[in-house]
Amino acid sequence: MSTVVCGSNLLNSDTYPCPICHKLGKRVKAETLKNMLNNDLLPNSLEGFSLCLSKDCDVVYFGQLVFYKDDIKVKIWFKENDQFVPICYCKGVTEADIIEHIAFHGCCRDIKDIQDHTGANTGKECLTKNPAGT
Repeated sequence: MSTVVCGSNLLNSDTYPCPICHKLGKRVKAETLKNMLNNDLLPNSLEGFSLCLSKDCDVVYFGQLVFYKDDIKVKIWFKENDQFVPICYCKGVTEADIIEHIAFHGCCRDIKDIQDHTGANTGKECLTKNPAGT
């Protein structure tokens, strides 16, 4: 099963399948890879890579090389079953943070309230902080 990731367009002819799970990926910019990959793994060229959108596949990025979960600096929110993995990387907001505001504080009734109380989805650094680059 593929995951819907903001900014992905699976109808884009520039999209390629993951070499491991064969699900379509989402192209990512060189700047995103530069900030996500462990420094000792940076390839000479950061162009032409895609993000694997399958939640069940351990591949994160693929192109001229394949990079797995352990090869990147952050955990991928849709590839982990962990409520402490960021869902908003710019502001560091996790699923646990949102649950806390809804269930324990009772302050959030819609997405606008969640944004106001947690800052989720209000950052401007997705290109360099979000593994999807969006």
